[in-house]
Parts: sequence; C-alpha cells; structure tokens
Amino acid sequence: MLGKQTLSQMTNHDFITSIMMGAIAANLAFDTQVSYWHSFIALLIIGGIGYSTTYLSMKNRGVRKWFSGSPSVFIENGKILESNMKKQKYNMDSLNQSLREKDIFNIEEVKYAVLEPDGHLSVMRKEKGANLFPVELIMDGKIVEKNLKDIKLSEDWLIKEVSRRGYAVNDVFYCVRGPDGTLAFDYKDDRLKAPIDRER
Repeated sequence: MLGKQTLSQMTNHDFITSIMMGAIAANLAFDTQVSYWHSFIALLIIGGIGYSTTYLSMKNRGVRKWFSGSPSVFIENGKILESNMKKQKYNMDSLNQSLREKDIFNIEEVKYAVLEPDGHLSVMRKEKGANLFPVELIMDGKIVEKNLKDIKLSEDWLIKEVSRRGYAVNDVFYCVRGPDGTLAFDYKDDRLKAPIDRER
C-alpha cells in the first residue's frame, strides 16, 4: 500500500497509518471479545485513508509538501543559518554529529548542508568546486516558481526552453538546471523498450 519504503522514508501519516493498522490487527488476533466485522471495517477505513493520502501525495506536489515537509537549508555558502536550525529543533551538536557521520570534522569544509524531509542531512563540500546545487524547475508537470525566482529566471524563459524541445510544460515530468546552467529533462511519455524492473 505504501510502496517500497523503509521506516526512515515514511512520512508521519504513513507511520501513523501503519501503527493503527497494526494495533487493530493485534486486537483482532488476540482479543476474542472484539467483533471481527467491526475490526474489518476499521482496517478498511484506516487502509483507505492511508492509501488516499499516499496517492494524493504522489500526484500533487502541494499535498506532498504539506504531509512530508520541505528541505531546510542549514548551511549556505559556508554560513550557518541558525534560524532554519531553530525551526527544525536542530542544534549544533546534532549538526556536528551528522557531519561527522559523513567524515567531515571541520564545518568550514561545508559549502551547503540541507536537512531532507526524511531527516537525512545532504552535504556539499567546498572543495568539490560546484557553485550551486542543481535546481528543480519542473516537477510533475508544474513549474516550481520559487526556484525560478531564486535563480533570477522567468517562467517565459522556461516555457520557451521547453517549447524549443517540442514539448509543453505539462508534458515534462521533471526538469532540473545543473550548476553549469544546462537543463536536464525527463518527459512523461518516456518509455523503456524492455525495463528491467517493472511494477506489476
């Protein structure tokens, strides 16, 4: 129902749904006074809610952000953003511990550090030489307006770049602008002739 997710990749609503369904199943198995019919209906309702939220999260980026949250930048251009850390209840000890787990013992080595929605810290070292992270411009056929504004580009420019390749924006599944300014596209109509791992 939740797809191939590990516990650390689950959102809060996925985790709560799993716990509730487990509790209902346990009561059904061990409490002989519980009505099987009521327990079955409860499992269907909780399962339906869990499936619906997962489906909506997959189809709509706004819903996905509401349930899963957005990445938080903790270090940008070598500067620690204390306000973002406070919002996420993250302290310097936790930050340093996460960096040490990535074999970084000097915070001055870090150019960017981003706390992902699943709780993992993504880090870019200064010596890697890249000026910026790749920037997502289109997701699920929708333009990410905030990212465009951050890099001082317009929607008209992006629409022209998509049109130049013979597509419309809603035909694009994913578009990212690399550190060197190049655009990489993945289109919704992409098909592999013989995919190795196909969901059935």
